[in-house]
Amino acid sequence: MKVNFFGCRGSIPRSHPDLARYGGNTPCIEITSSSGHTFILDMGSGAVDLGVDLIKRMKQQANGGGAKKTRGTVLITHTHWDHIQGFPFFAPLFIPEFSWEIYGPKGLSGSFEDTLAGQMQHEYFPVTMSQLTAEVNCHDLFEGSFKTKGVTVKTHYLNHTVLTLGYRLESGGVSVAYITDHEPYDHGLAVEGYQRSPDDAPKTDDDRHVDFFMGVDLLIHDCQYTAKEYGQGKAGWGHSTIEYAVDVAIAAGVKQLALFHHDPNRTDNQVDELVELARERALINAQNGEGKTAPFIFAAAEGMKIDLQEDIRSTARRISCDSARSIHPVNRITFAAENIVACLDCSSTFAESLRDELDKDNLTVHLCKNFESLLSVTERKRPSVIVMNQYNPEGTESALDICCDIRRMMGEWGLGVTFFIIAKDQAELEKGRAKNIVAIDNWITPPLSVDYLRTRIRMNILRSQCRWEQPPIPNNEAERLQTVRESGLLDMESPESISRIGRVARQLFDVSVVAFSLLDEDMIKFITVESVDGFEGLHDVPRGEGICSHIVTTNDLLVVNDTLQDERFARSPHVVGEPFIRFYAGVPISIKGNDGVDYVIGAMSLLDICPRKLDLNQVKLFKDLSSMVDSEFSDLSLKAQAMRKY
Repeated sequence: MKVNFFGCRGSIPRSHPDLARYGGNTPCIEITSSSGHTFILDMGSGAVDLGVDLIKRMKQQANGGGAKKTRGTVLITHTHWDHIQGFPFFAPLFIPEFSWEIYGPKGLSGSFEDTLAGQMQHEYFPVTMSQLTAEVNCHDLFEGSFKTKGVTVKTHYLNHTVLTLGYRLESGGVSVAYITDHEPYDHGLAVEGYQRSPDDAPKTDDDRHVDFFMGVDLLIHDCQYTAKEYGQGKAGWGHSTIEYAVDVAIAAGVKQLALFHHDPNRTDNQVDELVELARERALINAQNGEGKTAPFIFAAAEGMKIDLQEDIRSTARRISCDSARSIHPVNRITFAAENIVACLDCSSTFAESLRDELDKDNLTVHLCKNFESLLSVTERKRPSVIVMNQYNPEGTESALDICCDIRRMMGEWGLGVTFFIIAKDQAELEKGRAKNIVAIDNWITPPLSVDYLRTRIRMNILRSQCRWEQPPIPNNEAERLQTVRESGLLDMESPESISRIGRVARQLFDVSVVAFSLLDEDMIKFITVESVDGFEGLHDVPRGEGICSHIVTTNDLLVVNDTLQDERFARSPHVVGEPFIRFYAGVPISIKGNDGVDYVIGAMSLLDICPRKLDLNQVKLFKDLSSMVDSEFSDLSLKAQAMRKY
């Protein structure tokens, strides 16, 4: 992987002679994979220069007889202005020869695309998203991992004032982590430094933060402040200190640390001084830590290029973040159930402000004055999150006592509910966690803003609700993909022979939709969709959105009588959102590869918007149709390949 820095400054772009060496543009980094695919991390003002550079490369490629369309992937950490202000000025968005897949964090009340488009409303900018002439597809992201263009992308929520994702990219045995706009969960660590919890103690959020970039070849980490600056009123602003960045890099065993998101007022000479401070701290910490090695530390600068050599022959160096669950990005995530937040004994003004803000996220907030009131709400409403002060002035129980009581009294639900405790005596909470007195999820140290707590609550709900089972990648995936791409079928649009089978099947099984799809590496391509009049909602989508993706692995009939009653699919985006699929039945579509082996290239699917069942006769008919479909797709593939030769 090749890393190219186009913007490294935080908060606001600056132009000044004293900032020339490290640059004044806000965050934008280009990563090029070994296959030549472009990944862009954030689109701050640095994206303007990157866009100009990409257009030059595109023209050179075209003159050399290269691909007609240049494709790229954009990964946005969050939608604060300094991370997206270059988007409207990114020239490749206005050229039809470019195609972009853009990913960013999903909120609760709107899609990532809606938020991104906000800065291009006519009040702020003369051109809207709808006027972009490049092919642009936006996708909601949350926490987990997915694979695209041969690169594994892993995501992890960061601690910022809005929903923010950190990214980890892995390919060919090397890895890069991009961690910008992150503040230690325990504010004290920003000043005092990070030390990992003992092995026999529960992990903290800061421990999990370190786990995410464990062992990477290059860590690009937020370091906007020094410990001294942080202690002078910067707590709660959502950024790290240089001291914290060094400590977590050593704890994670990273090879290189790039100090990033430089304060807009920090001169080049001051950045140089901080690099020396960071290196000295790293050497001292490494010497004091058993078996620890100091990473090579430098400050990221505009124009800096780093070549991380990939080893495609061996997987011995491959580093994996095993805790990341497999996900796929989706076009839009919706939530089927109401989410409840219960607040106990927060100050009335703060609690009311929090309620007003969470209302924007379609969250229902119950304000409770005492433990009895809270217990009543938990029994009746089963809240997703409970927020409380550490000490309750109107009662004798502390937050630890209440947490213990609810987990004990409320059974399985009580063990799973998340508590946010507003800390006054952090030492007591740390003692309770260390002794495993009670499963304490999070405590928050003042200063505390409504926006900050709102973000933490949203993060937790998204973690718990954006989950549906992802099928494992089949062992023969490389050969399967080769068969799909060599078949010539991906370029077909609704062949009449397949449409005819679809129309017969829809009448035969009396379902709303019959769909025929092919599964490429990242996308599900619908070749033919036969549906009732007025039905909408099926189009080419990321592979993780479709229930039919499971058939590639099982290579067998899959019947789901009621998707909402099936844990694998109950929160799938096409179940809780358009087209609200409640019944699914699918069979594999198989053809022979060039090696003579049968490979599953896609699925024939029956869909309906209400629960139902297939009887034994219908199952037999469906399997008979499956054989006909296999035969038809095989014939279409042979014809398509023959046409290619001419």
